[in-house]
Amino acid sequence: MNPVTLHSAAANGVTLSWALRHAAPSGGIALLTSPRRYHVALLDDMGEVISRKGEIQLDDVFEARVLSPASELRWLHASDGQGRAVVLTEDATALPDELSERPDPLNAVDTNAGGYLLWGRAAAVAGDGWTTFAAERIGTFDIPADITTGHARVTIREYVAVDPMHGNAYIAEERLLGFEPVSPTRPEDS
Repeated sequence: MNPVTLHSAAANGVTLSWALRHAAPSGGIALLTSPRRYHVALLDDMGEVISRKGEIQLDDVFEARVLSPASELRWLHASDGQGRAVVLTEDATALPDELSERPDPLNAVDTNAGGYLLWGRAAAVAGDGWTTFAAERIGTFDIPADITTGHARVTIREYVAVDPMHGNAYIAEERLLGFEPVSPTRPEDS
């Protein structure tokens, strides 16, 4: 057992640009969802998101997650370009002052490490901190990581809590951390 406390801060009625400048982890990896495209990018020091091909326009992004090993920003569009921003971190001192809402911390009795396998395989590593992945069904996409093996995953940390009434353990929250290479588990994947 590894007890840990997950802290959060939130605010409603903020734009994505504002949330990126004031609440996102510095140098974080941005996962941006729009009606036409899914972007994987890096957050620069000015709060701009940069893909391997250049700056990304945020006008039609309706959901964003900016992750790092230390914290994660989540933003969800509500209306008229504004939405709700939430930051999750195990370090209460890392919560941005600009997010004034402070929900009760989550006291987890344990954490689990895990990940989600990315589609495709590493097709090209350019040495610039980016790797191109390719999959027949979806084409190619770039991630901001040097992955030299064929596969990669998004790493996660799950936070296990216990229901106070019944004593049942459950996954109360999950935080995205970054990318890492993985070895295939089936011979046909290698």
